Amino acid sequence: MEDIKIIEKPDTISWEDIHELLMEANKNNFKKGIVLRYAKMPGKEIEKTLGKAGRCWVAMDGDKTVGTTSVTFFTGKDWWNKGKIVAHGCFTGILRQYQGIGILEELNKKKYEYSISSGAEMTQGDTDENNKIMRKILKRDGYKTVAFFSSKSNHYSVRIVKWFGECPFTDKYINRRCKISEKLTKWQYKPGKVERSKIVSLMCRAANKIVKIFYGDK
Repeated sequence: MEDIKIIEKPDTISWEDIHELLMEANKNNFKKGIVLRYAKMPGKEIEKTLGKAGRCWVAMDGDKTVGTTSVTFFTGKDWWNKGKIVAHGCFTGILRQYQGIGILEELNKKKYEYSISSGAEMTQGDTDENNKIMRKILKRDGYKTVAFFSSKSNHYSVRIVKWFGECPFTDKYINRRCKISEKLTKWQYKPGKVERSKIVSLMCRAANKIVKIFYGDK
């Protein structure tokens, strides 16, 4: 790790280079059938997604790019982030031979520092529900799973959040709402965001409204 430097992505590293790094870093995940939509985005789409407000950092071993992570920002509309500035962590990957030596932690440190200085109160991301290794790593870093959703990429995903300050919700409350989200999502949709039936879909939408009223969501 002493020879690894974490820097903001220079112009000499193209967005297509970032795409190729993400594809290589996630090769084993793809073989396992884990769907990672952001990792497959071409360079132009990565650049477009981040926009002017987004930032990308890279881990360098000499002239070799061995890891990366990015962040962009939005204003939250869900129960856990309503009205808050949220840092969306994305496009993260470490080459396999460089994993487990602290590079991810150092990349995240840069990302968190920038996010806090930009006014974000939390960071949020998504991953395949079956990406158990990454979910375990993120849980260890203080992330909490707050919701499930069905993706058009033919899988179920989880939404994960890390508060930079004190979390305003108890673990019991978060777990209860997450479990409700999982059940309603999987009742309403098959993997791939395909509705099971119009009747079931209508019932689940009605149930979601009742849940929001019950919990006082605005």
